[in-house]
Amino acid sequence: MKYKFVVAISVLLLLTMGFYLSYALNIFKEDKAADVYSIALTNSISVAERTKLLINEDTNLLNSLKDSESGDDIGQKMQTMASTHDEILGVECLVNNENYLSAKNNKKLAELTGNDEEKILDQAHGAFEWMKSIPTGATRVEMAAVTGFPSHFTIIKALEQNLKCALHISYEKLMPLMNETLNYGTYILTGSGKVFFKLNNINVPKDLKKIVTDQAVVDIEQGVKKFDDNGVAVIRAFSKVPGLELISITEIEESKAFLASSLLIQKSLFFGILILSVAVIVGILFTKRMTKNVQTLFEATTQMSQGNFDVNPSAEGNDEIGALTDSFIDMKDKILMFMDEMKEKARIESELKVAQLVQNSFFPKHAMVKSTFSFDGRYMPASECSGDWWGYFEQGPIVTMIVCDATGHGVPAALITAAAHSCISTLRIDSEKTYISPKVVLEKLNKVVCSMNSEILMTAFVLEINEEKGEIKYSNASHMNPFLIHKINDEYTKEGVDPLIGNNGARVGEKITSSYEETSMPITKGDRIVMFSDGLTEMEVEGKAWGQRNFLKSVLKGCHREASGLLNAILEDFGEHRKNAPLQDDITLITVSFEGQRVIIEDKNAKTDDSLYVISKLTNQENLEFLTGNKINHLIGHNTLDLKREIRLVEVLESKKEFYLPDYIDDSYKKQSWNLVSNFKIPAVLKEMGQKFNDDFTEAIKADVLKLVAEELLSNAFYHSNGDQAERGKEILLTPDREVEFLFAVSNENVIVSVKGPTGFSSREKLINSICRAYKEKAPLDGSGGAGLGLYMVYEKSNQFWVINGGPNAGQIICVFEKFNRYKKAKERVTSFHYMAKEIRS
Repeated sequence: MKYKFVVAISVLLLLTMGFYLSYALNIFKEDKAADVYSIALTNSISVAERTKLLINEDTNLLNSLKDSESGDDIGQKMQTMASTHDEILGVECLVNNENYLSAKNNKKLAELTGNDEEKILDQAHGAFEWMKSIPTGATRVEMAAVTGFPSHFTIIKALEQNLKCALHISYEKLMPLMNETLNYGTYILTGSGKVFFKLNNINVPKDLKKIVTDQAVVDIEQGVKKFDDNGVAVIRAFSKVPGLELISITEIEESKAFLASSLLIQKSLFFGILILSVAVIVGILFTKRMTKNVQTLFEATTQMSQGNFDVNPSAEGNDEIGALTDSFIDMKDKILMFMDEMKEKARIESELKVAQLVQNSFFPKHAMVKSTFSFDGRYMPASECSGDWWGYFEQGPIVTMIVCDATGHGVPAALITAAAHSCISTLRIDSEKTYISPKVVLEKLNKVVCSMNSEILMTAFVLEINEEKGEIKYSNASHMNPFLIHKINDEYTKEGVDPLIGNNGARVGEKITSSYEETSMPITKGDRIVMFSDGLTEMEVEGKAWGQRNFLKSVLKGCHREASGLLNAILEDFGEHRKNAPLQDDITLITVSFEGQRVIIEDKNAKTDDSLYVISKLTNQENLEFLTGNKINHLIGHNTLDLKREIRLVEVLESKKEFYLPDYIDDSYKKQSWNLVSNFKIPAVLKEMGQKFNDDFTEAIKADVLKLVAEELLSNAFYHSNGDQAERGKEILLTPDREVEFLFAVSNENVIVSVKGPTGFSSREKLINSICRAYKEKAPLDGSGGAGLGLYMVYEKSNQFWVINGGPNAGQIICVFEKFNRYKKAKERVTSFHYMAKEIRS
């Protein structure tokens, strides 16, 4: 503890000093940087402006040649100019682009060269070519333009269209620029990156091209920028000479510019280390006594961490450490109490989980599909155990459905629902001997609940559906009135809503003498019934309940679907209102849809060959055995997400002469297609598919399953592309007219995987037999690759398995995955099998 205290004091001191030094030195450095940048830029601008003034003096001399009346007059002025201006070495002019004139300052040339040898100034040695090429009105500066002349620069200017001149000037002209006393290096560059003139005898950088082509230097007229010269940071200020392709540069190495800052930082570090050392020594001397009681507490906590709670530390003094010791002892006693409470809580939670599992077994597991109607239900508990319950039992052609809602929710309400379930189970047994009507169900249930002597009551609604008579009978014990929705003019509107409000009796458990009445009414094809508990409509989010209006609007919107589809549509709208908020009450929802007569298969040995489709309650393997003995091409799993929609799709597809998948994938789908001619491209396609569509999958649809199905279908399409299985592991190349087409599409309800290949399937029977064999043996046939295993896996993983045989040159397999709200329901889905022999449109 004492070492931590010393470290804490040291760190605090170090942070304080560090912050202060950082703050102070940063201000100093910023001030120094501003000074360095300002001086460099000021000097660069000054040199640029003075360079411009000096060069302008000589440029103005050239302007005096404009007024000449003849070539002789120009030549005389040129000679006078050369002889009367000491810095001028020579002058050249080009008249009418033909007449070349030149004049030299022989005296100055001899003085600079130290001998009397005459220097040549003619077309071959001077600036003749530059004068010819310069445009009218332009001015340029060149270095060493005349061969053999001493060090000089040349001003070339097109005075008029017919008069262009060059003035050769000794660098002595620029000597006034040398009157610089700064500790900075200054030089002037040409636009091509050559040294035009330099000051202070500095060493200029080797890579001057990098400076003049730097984007900052190109874009602006003047400024300051830090450059990296082979690892050395250099601050350079630059200023362009107006009207000339010259750039004034003033530079200094960053380390030299901030030398004072570096020294100040170094001295400050030494001073800080000294202060820190003193603080550490003082801290060690004064903390030993302070930490004695803390050490005692530490030893006590160590023993407690090892499970020994029989410790009672004591502390010397009445300071904060003493009070902390007393608090520690009090905390120890409370921890012991808390541990006992946690054990009890863990036991209760374990029992609640068991109770939840038991209660879950009370509810129907799947949607029920009958010959003329189907129904589906869902319950969602607000806590571990629910106060809602629903179930059904059958009496020959009669199905009796019950929905109950106990007061409140949680364990007390769940006990009442357990009694209700037990009562209905007993009535289910009794119904095998005698008919049980809806009012009898409520009367029996009321007696059971009353006999429990509980303050918890229950509302209940019993619905009886008689397929033979085509009618319903119901009885109500103060439950929410269900809705009966009729189809009017082939549409579902609020005018067709008929609440079942007749004979509303007392709540179950209110008094043992309660009696109930029942109401009968006919039912027609297309009718829908929706039963629900009040937790659905009264669910509040941000103070606003969903309400019966929104609920009924959702019901009408989904009524075109059958029971399961209508149920999911309502819950999807409810989920948008709920926004993942916790439920305030238990929720139960049951939907019933009435359709025309349908063939329901519950025995794999059943015989029926004259139906367009059948609805199956068998397992996937039993369905294949049924298909083997019957010529049915469309077998629909009874727990499809929307039975009516799938039946309608079968009817539409069978009515058309050819098949074209894009006709059935509208703009609500997010989709992409790929055309492949090599099986080696499959991994890249699957990776791209996963990246693009990963966010579109729900928990009920696994991305790895989709990739597995897609890969298997694509591989099979290539292996069977030439009628015979190719060697696995080898590249298979197809011609462009026989490419494999892969389509992946996602909507709010479905995910579609489609593969169309250049070869079809020999027959429906061979396809089914191949998958059947794989179901039974789960191994390749005679060591050959595949032999049905791939199609078996694809069929087992899909919700809808579509095979379109387009003849010997075209075949297509489509797998549809329905977006259930839970992965468990997706796994329990009976796979629909669809086979069609039709021409496939490209």
